[in-house]
Amino acid sequence: MAPSFLAVALVLAPVLQADPPGFVVWDSSELEERSSALGTRVGPDDSARETLADYGNPSGAHRFRFIRRDGDGRPEQHDDIDDVVYIQSGEGILLVGGEMLGRRGDLGTAITGGLRYPVSAGDVLRIPAGTPHAYLVPDAGHITYLLVRVPAYVGEVVAVPDGPAPQLDPPGFGMWTSTELDERDGALATRVRADGSARETLADYGEGGSSHRFRFIRRDGDGRPELHDDIIDVVFVQSGEGTMLVGGEMIGRSNAAGSAIDGGSRYPVAAGDVLHIPARTPHAYLVPDGGHITYVLVRVPAFEG
Repeated sequence: MAPSFLAVALVLAPVLQADPPGFVVWDSSELEERSSALGTRVGPDDSARETLADYGNPSGAHRFRFIRRDGDGRPEQHDDIDDVVYIQSGEGILLVGGEMLGRRGDLGTAITGGLRYPVSAGDVLRIPAGTPHAYLVPDAGHITYLLVRVPAYVGEVVAVPDGPAPQLDPPGFGMWTSTELDERDGALATRVRADGSARETLADYGEGGSSHRFRFIRRDGDGRPELHDDIIDVVFVQSGEGTMLVGGEMIGRSNAAGSAIDGGSRYPVAAGDVLHIPARTPHAYLVPDGGHITYVLVRVPAFEG
């Protein structure tokens, strides 16, 4: 196990610098350790947090944060930012929608109206810009989540999306529970193609294919090398395990795919891990014989700053 921990440590080092982050794996064991550490630093507002990576976007987008709440959070509303959330541990209620009262900046004193959705470990959420929301935690409980702040899509949403968004209220709110993802994983396993993969688009909130797309992908064999010039890939590994080949030089590139990667580094990945793959970075998913890996892929527009 020592080499894998070393590999993760080496990748994490640039995140602590001022430069934009490179490829990062936040593995499930590390996130559990970070959650426990945050539990010792909970403040008077019943929360503790740390920034995992930050591109320095003045809008506050392109920021990765890890947050633990041992009590109800204050209501929030972000006018120009979508929140993408991966629940890492615990459980609670997300109060979303309605009207925020007593707003100052992004925070308020209360939400009137709104809907309540139970959330727990393994769930993936999308909270659209301009939507009041608050995390509610049961007595003696907690909830810990990794938050990715994504710039809100500006422009006309694609008329015929590649995949239908969840029909939830308020409009634009998306939730994929761990139970639902397990069921989708089982269904994808029956539809694996000759290239060893199966996939579906969970929702497409922006221009079809370029950004703001949520996909669910299963691989029972190695994937073709990929490289995206204008897209950051955020990956939540849902099941299985494999290896990420990252970096080096893409060979035989045609659009976003290639025939091989020359060089690069290999990192083990498994269920519960969260990955950050920056734009213009060759990468490929490698799967052991008889194995598989399934993941939620969120395509985030690259920050050009």
